[in-house]
Amino acid sequence: MSALLAGLTLLIIGDSHVTFKDSLLTILPEAYTRAGAKVVTYGVCSSTAADWVVPNPNNGCGAAQRVGDAPLTPPNMTPTSPPPITALIEQWHPDVVMVVLGDTMAAYGQSEISRNWADEQVKTLTMTIGKTACIWVGPTWGEYSPRYGKTDKRAQEMADFLKDEVAPCTYIDGTKLMQPGSPKTIDGVHLTPASYKVWGAGILQQTMPILEKIHK
Repeated sequence: MSALLAGLTLLIIGDSHVTFKDSLLTILPEAYTRAGAKVVTYGVCSSTAADWVVPNPNNGCGAAQRVGDAPLTPPNMTPTSPPPITALIEQWHPDVVMVVLGDTMAAYGQSEISRNWADEQVKTLTMTIGKTACIWVGPTWGEYSPRYGKTDKRAQEMADFLKDEVAPCTYIDGTKLMQPGSPKTIDGVHLTPASYKVWGAGILQQTMPILEKIHK
């Protein structure tokens, strides 16, 4: 076991990509915990950035909390507001907040991203995170399905939009971690366990040096 991150507290928040078993909720907390960090993860399906500041109870597709690498339990499927980020920072005193968000603000299936709305979403969260160090992981590629309407073109557009928006957070571009067309999905947006492993490995490779640097 490597203790590169011993003494670091990492708070991970995000949408459905960190809510279910075999998603990033399985991969990231276990890897960072192995590296010595104290990790707390909250995922709320369908949540957008501002939902983590002004609670929005309309997210009914699942919510999960995981402390460290505790055994995964089934998500809570009742409509759940994300816990406000201010309360989470107060409770856990993280050295770093990691945000895994983008797909829920990309307006898949619509003619365009509402840039003013998305800008307000992102800025509401980054301003509330404030001086705590922050890493923002953007979406990766999917597969087209009528249910969500995710396309590579829109995923790329969202990734490029976030790159210019998330400062002072450090941005990790999910589209750079996998080849377009390579992720396999179960519904167009959510990846298969094997593809989550590839995406998770890419996130770890990009974030470990950043976390080590923050930790020094």
